[in-house]
Amino acid sequence: MKSVSLLAGLAWCFAAFGDDTPSLSHFSYVTEEYPPYNHFDQGSQTGQTIDLLRQLFQHTHTPFDPALIQSYPWLRAYQLALETPNTVLFSTNRTPSREPLFDWVGPIAIDRVALIARREAGITLDTLDEAARAGLRIAAIRGDIGELNLTEAGYPDHLIHRALDSQSALAMLLNERVDLWAYSTSVVDWLAERAGHAPTALEPIHTLSRYPLYFAINRQSDPALVAHFQRALAELHALENPSLVHKDE
Repeated sequence: MKSVSLLAGLAWCFAAFGDDTPSLSHFSYVTEEYPPYNHFDQGSQTGQTIDLLRQLFQHTHTPFDPALIQSYPWLRAYQLALETPNTVLFSTNRTPSREPLFDWVGPIAIDRVALIARREAGITLDTLDEAARAGLRIAAIRGDIGELNLTEAGYPDHLIHRALDSQSALAMLLNERVDLWAYSTSVVDWLAERAGHAPTALEPIHTLSRYPLYFAINRQSDPALVAHFQRALAELHALENPSLVHKDE
């Protein structure tokens, strides 16, 4: 009887406290269409950061459930991560102005953001001020790093044409509704190719920023979960896993 009671007690303890063990499945993950890092292809989640996240789940012996990841327009995903504890936003440029807003796990890549032009337009620039003096219209996604770069640099607001997502911004540029697009060079290359345009159709003409990409985590999240996440990524880096995303695009 004592052994039965002991087993029953252990089972109760496990049920009561088992969920307190840090697990990557205790987070909710929000993202956007940001290929080649994270995007949906024929309904399936894919991309370099998605692959990295799958590796992290595997490394921590955690079943990976795609339903944990939800894709939204960038501004919606960003607001959810700001407001909802235990929410992870990726892939996120870690900038000085964003630094105090999140806990950060990474790095996972280096992201170059530039002014993108149609090659046939023949636009050349040395500074952002030159673009302002010329009255050049620049597309930017609401809340995105491109818009952040422009507003922090004091670019005239009436020359910033805001789009909901990357497809809309790309269409604005290709249809000559704007002169330039402030966006990630690696993402633009991928999007242009998928849209059937030659790699030479668009070109970066002026770099705005070069920041590391991270997983950005709501500041009210469980510290044990955040530490578990960072430790898992550090262990993968220590293994020198060749598929980890940490390169300059």
